[in-house]
Amino acid sequence: MPDTFATELRSDERMWLDQELSAGEELHLLVRPRSEAERVAFNVEHVLSGIFLLVCLGVTWGIAEDNPQACVLMLPAWLAGIAGVCRPWLWSWRRKRTLYVLTSRRVLLREVSRTFRVRCHSYPLQSGMVQEVGVLPGGYGHIVFDYAWDELNGAREERVARQVGFVDIPQVKRVQALLERAIAENEENRKLRVNR
Repeated sequence: MPDTFATELRSDERMWLDQELSAGEELHLLVRPRSEAERVAFNVEHVLSGIFLLVCLGVTWGIAEDNPQACVLMLPAWLAGIAGVCRPWLWSWRRKRTLYVLTSRRVLLREVSRTFRVRCHSYPLQSGMVQEVGVLPGGYGHIVFDYAWDELNGAREERVARQVGFVDIPQVKRVQALLERAIAENEENRKLRVNR
């Protein structure tokens, strides 16, 4: 029985997992990152976005009395304010659909990208696969297997490094111990297969 950290699978995740797991592959862990809402209740950026949205409302109200057609000019400001206010919920939605899986043979990552596409990564269990382990206050942390580059702004071709691994997970030390045990068992099984 896998350690689930109270993770329930949605039907699309269960179907993906059933397709990914091969015969004889045991499931050891299912875990999700904490959502943005759990991580930070209020952020200065979100508060400022809300204030900006209220200012836009006041300016639009003032313009509407004199020149209703000029309200269209406020549309970009409204959209920016709404995007800033909605951002925590969008991030939370993305993170709730991210799933980290540890099996007897590999690590599977199922993440939703910034463009809301599902990305799947698979890393075979082997010694030295963990590049970084970080522990945050409250027992949360990350176990990084790789770094990937995301395009931040396609027009200016800015790129930003992104951690690939178990990012912002609960009880990171416990997960690290499970991972190390699974790697050791996998290495031992590999040696037994070679010696046959």
